[in-house]
Amino acid sequence: MNIKSAREELQVGKTIYDMNLRVAYYARVSTDKDDQLNSLENQSNYFKEMIEENDNWTLVNSYIDEGISGTAVKKRESFLRMIEDAKLGKIDMILTKEISRFSRNTVDSIKYTEKLLKYGAIVHFLSDNLNTIFPDSEFRLAIMSSLAQDEVRKLSERVKFGMKRMVKDGKLIGGGNLTGYFKKDGKLVINEEEREIIEIIFNLYATGKYSFLAISDKLRQKGYLNTKGNPYSDTTIKKIVMNPRYKGYYTANLSYVEDYKSHRKIYNHKDEWIIYKDIEKCPPIINEELWNRANDVMKKRSNSPNKHVISKGSYLENSNYTSRIFCKEHNCSFIRRKAGKRRLNPTWQCDRYVRDGIKGCNSPIIKEKDLNNIISKEIKKCISNFGDFKNNVFNHYRTLFEDDLLASEENTIYEKIEANKKQKDKLLNLSLNDIINTLEFEEKNNKLNEEIDRLEYRIKELKSIDNKNEKETRLVEIGKSINDTLDIEKNISIYINLLIDKITVTKIDNSRNNLILDISFKHWKTIKQIKVSLSKLKEGFSLAHEFSAK
Repeated sequence: MNIKSAREELQVGKTIYDMNLRVAYYARVSTDKDDQLNSLENQSNYFKEMIEENDNWTLVNSYIDEGISGTAVKKRESFLRMIEDAKLGKIDMILTKEISRFSRNTVDSIKYTEKLLKYGAIVHFLSDNLNTIFPDSEFRLAIMSSLAQDEVRKLSERVKFGMKRMVKDGKLIGGGNLTGYFKKDGKLVINEEEREIIEIIFNLYATGKYSFLAISDKLRQKGYLNTKGNPYSDTTIKKIVMNPRYKGYYTANLSYVEDYKSHRKIYNHKDEWIIYKDIEKCPPIINEELWNRANDVMKKRSNSPNKHVISKGSYLENSNYTSRIFCKEHNCSFIRRKAGKRRLNPTWQCDRYVRDGIKGCNSPIIKEKDLNNIISKEIKKCISNFGDFKNNVFNHYRTLFEDDLLASEENTIYEKIEANKKQKDKLLNLSLNDIINTLEFEEKNNKLNEEIDRLEYRIKELKSIDNKNEKETRLVEIGKSINDTLDIEKNISIYINLLIDKITVTKIDNSRNNLILDISFKHWKTIKQIKVSLSKLKEGFSLAHEFSAK
């Protein structure tokens, strides 16, 4: 839409209903409860009928966000997609119920309506009788969105007050969507259909043999999925393992929401937690001994130097090839052995050999370090121009760093300056009302002035030539971090889990000294065939020579 021409048409008596417009609508509800979703359906039907009844309008798209808060835009995928479509010139006008549906953040309301106007798209807020095509709309929008934002603030304060009151009275907070339970009459009731999910999680994790992702896969195999029909994430399973309610404990005051704008959850120090046994409100699904064992495993893993490997879903003890390496002759897995002399130099053997010795299978014992050596070389070959790949990653992070990192610091400083100025205003009011004396006012006011001067000087530093050295130092640190992260040899566990699907071991001419390894990659859909020559040693076989066959 040409906004200028459209405004001229309005001045001579036309209305938006007389214009040929490509119209979309935006709807949002903040929860996924049935009554809210019904409201969403009603909104959609209303918008469709309204557009269809006007011969001059054409429905081009609908944008709907379900169960999303209106105070923050970044999680509203449909909203952001709508802005992008407007930028591409696909929309002339957006219909929405009211300002609070569009955004409850004053800055966002003005920011995005201005963006849309630049893209040639207007917004019509039906309940508020406000259309951004009119020149005075920004002033009215600022007032009305400020009211909507303040209503969210008041609601947030009422909720916080109510939660504090509930904690004081020992009432249960939350738990309505806690896996394994229903909530009824302020108490948790065990959901028998989901009880097994919790039991599987704790029993497997407490063995110390399974990662969260491995447990997720076990649950998927048994047909247990989350409410959205997806496998349980490792984060969800971790939260389940950490939750004392599963062993029959009441919990409160573990965390709080920073403010109604950011929605960021801040965890309280353990000294502030309220936790005590209350099987009446929280009937246990698993016993305390099992809960403690599972959490001891988590504690040990969190202190482990290999925890980054565990978080990627590999099994413990660096078992990278578990369920990946097979004996072709017997169609069974190779097993990792690290007892005795092999503790620092693990090996892999056919399961038949482990059970029955050389009579069961005469495939050789392969050292893990030899496998790692072969795999790392083949991965480098598959990632063509690995050096260029690392440089591209570094340049990407450099751009992000230069565009956002220091700008973010600058914004934070400006926010602190504004906060200090507000403190000065409050001090002045206290002084004028004789709540504090002149000496006290001057002392505190001078401290605030000094802090403002310090912050303003820091902004000058950020914009100065000297700051380039600081930026370069930090860029060097980023470069080192990227090199360490992408180093294949150092992070072979992660690469194996990401890229290797299967390794099949075949003897050449029934010789224990010569093998073919068929390495199947996940993403390249190809099989690398490697011929390997081994040397017989006392503790097994060691790599003598390797070369690519095809």
